[in-house]
Amino acid sequence: MQLFVGGYSWTETLARGVRAVMSDPTTGELVLTGTFTDIPNPFHLLPSPSGRTLYVASNVPEGRVHVLRVGRGGSLEHLAERPALGAGTVHLSLHPSGRHLFAANHDSGEVVVFPVESGELIGPPADVVRHTGKGPDPVNQAGPHPHMTATDQTGMFVLVPDKGDDHVHVYRYSAPDGHLTAAGRTHVGEGVGPRHLVFHPSGRYVYVVGELRPVVVVCEFDASGTLRPLGSVRTVPDEADGWIAPSAVVTTADGRYVYVANRGHESVAVFETGAAGALLKRVGEHRFGDPFTTLPWDLLIDPSGSVVYVASQMAGTLTALSADAGTGLLGALGAPLAVPDAACVVAVPAPATRPRPPVS
Repeated sequence: MQLFVGGYSWTETLARGVRAVMSDPTTGELVLTGTFTDIPNPFHLLPSPSGRTLYVASNVPEGRVHVLRVGRGGSLEHLAERPALGAGTVHLSLHPSGRHLFAANHDSGEVVVFPVESGELIGPPADVVRHTGKGPDPVNQAGPHPHMTATDQTGMFVLVPDKGDDHVHVYRYSAPDGHLTAAGRTHVGEGVGPRHLVFHPSGRYVYVVGELRPVVVVCEFDASGTLRPLGSVRTVPDEADGWIAPSAVVTTADGRYVYVANRGHESVAVFETGAAGALLKRVGEHRFGDPFTTLPWDLLIDPSGSVVYVASQMAGTLTALSADAGTGLLGALGAPLAVPDAACVVAVPAPATRPRPPVS
């Protein structure tokens, strides 16, 4: 399977661009096949559904969005770039229609909508939404920090967790022009710092992970775009203390299990869902090492659900973990691959291989 890994690159000791990696899900073997070095701080990567295009968020003071063409063997060719109209671009997502790309600017507080045609960014931005809130933490919540965007299954709503104001903002999406209209916002807990979220496959429930408090907030989401918190569960054991900053949250395709990466605690927590997704029960964890040795930053589940890939920034590694289909628990699989300051891992479909002509 073709993987790409992004990360930080602001000094010579850090990651130098986007790394292409081939993975064997059966053995966990990871092989570095190439590096594309022309983009500073390629913090977040987003493959197009076809796998032919890779969008890259450059997390720099004047954020940028880059478009790369994916070739055979994971080769990358730079096609275009656009200013993200803000600072610290940390996340990209595509509307299911493929007509608009959403960018979240963490440092300056905007969500920017770019028109897309045949995978290319076209024209000026369709919309720019600016958040203005803040939260109780004077260091991390002095202003807005939208951290990602996610579209619901109907394509009608876009959800934006804002670490700065402890809310998940819900916007109604306008199909013709890509404009976002505020449809509501949901407070997920004082000082939680919502960072990322993921929908249960049913679309009825949303799991919101906090960066400033180690919790997952379970929310119900209805057809009107209303997001309602049902409860929360810790991502680490009760006795765990010190700096713990959850980062990524993912769910299996069948919705049975949810995984959360815990920076500081250096673990991936395993949750089992219940009540059709309305409940989460923490059933285990995979530990990596002592505090501040790993910093697991991003997670990716193999399409089969049997492998979870972990990009770890402090350790500078990409690791494949086996996932037990019956319990969801994780185990070691293969050797970690050195990828300095890894912060994002994504998969793209492998290009079809043309049959060779017969040899005469």
